[in-house]
Amino acid sequence: MALKVRNRAVKILINLFIAFCILIVGLVIYNIIFEIKIYFLNRSEINDIASVDNRSAEIFQKFVDEIEKKTDWEVSIISGLRSKSDQIKLKRENPRNAAVDKSRHVLGRAIDINLYKRIGLRRIWLKKASSKIEWRRTGVTAIASRYHLLWGGSYHNYHDPVHFEIH
Repeated sequence: MALKVRNRAVKILINLFIAFCILIVGLVIYNIIFEIKIYFLNRSEINDIASVDNRSAEIFQKFVDEIEKKTDWEVSIISGLRSKSDQIKLKRENPRNAAVDKSRHVLGRAIDINLYKRIGLRRIWLKKASSKIEWRRTGVTAIASRYHLLWGGSYHNYHDPVHFEIH
């Protein structure tokens, strides 16, 4: 009887160990796929900008590269080049968004980014709702100023810390 109980306990422990290994492998694969997806989405946004303004694309690529090299944050470009119709739609959704004739996105001269970093098994994100103080602490605003980028967090009448544009 005691041998059966012990054998059953060993089987349970082996199954728990296998389940744990599967979970860890799943998390590793998920994170690899996540990073590859972000890489290709960022490249796509930069390439879209390059199709209308190669110099802007070069500046934004250097800006993103420097953030990822000199801070502990990674960049996810959430918006780059926008069509006029997309900008009109955004303006309708939020009247505080720029009009088509004022938007640098339409010209390929602006990007919106989120920042993230992994801590253990979780990711911490900085997004539009994050405070200006949090954004400044990352060092990204200082990097932006070296590239002469206007930071949307410096707007007095609109909170847009994800926005960086070339004057």
